[in-house]
Amino acid sequence: MIVFSSVAGLRAQNPAPVQYADPMANISVDIARIAVSVNNLNERMKAFVDKFAGVGGFTLSEKQQRLIMGLEILVRAEQRVATLQKFQIDLVEKEGLTRARLAQVERDLRPQSIDRSVAFEGTTQTEEIRESKRQTLQAERISLQALLPQIQSNLSDASSQVREAQSLAQRLRRTFLPQIERELGEQ
Repeated sequence: MIVFSSVAGLRAQNPAPVQYADPMANISVDIARIAVSVNNLNERMKAFVDKFAGVGGFTLSEKQQRLIMGLEILVRAEQRVATLQKFQIDLVEKEGLTRARLAQVERDLRPQSIDRSVAFEGTTQTEEIRESKRQTLQAERISLQALLPQIQSNLSDASSQVREAQSLAQRLRRTFLPQIERELGEQ
C-alpha cells in the first residue's frame, strides 16, 4: 500500500538526466542516479516494514508479500547492474591508461629518445646508461603488453555480465512494476 505509492513517487522524482559530451561521464551520472534511487527505495521499504512490524493485527496479503519480495529482488538486481557498470568503467579507464603508457614507452624506446634522455647525465659511461634505460623500457613494454590482454579479457567478461544483469533487471521491472501499478489502482 504505502510501499506502492513510494515506488510511484520515486518514478516521478527522477528528472531527465543531464547529458555530457563524454559518454563515461554520462554512465557515471546514470550509475550515481540509480544508486540514489535504489538507496531511497531501500530506506522507504525498510521504514514501511519497520512501521508496520510493531503494529499488532496488521498483516500483508500473500500477493503484497510477493510484490515486496519482488521489489527487493529488483533493487538488488539494479544494485548489481550499477556495480558491474562501475567495474566496467574502471576497466575501460585502466585499458586506456595502459595503452597510453605503452605508446609512451614505445616512443621512449626510439634511439633518439634514449639519446636525449641520457644526454645531460654528465658521465663517460653513456653507453651503459643507454643500455640500462633501453632494458628498463623493454621490460616495462613486455609487462604492459602482457597486462593489456588480461584487461581486455576482464572487460569482455564484465561487458557480458553487465548485459546479463541489465537483462535480468529489465525482466524484473516488466514483471513487478505493472503488478504494483495494478495494486495501486485497486486501492
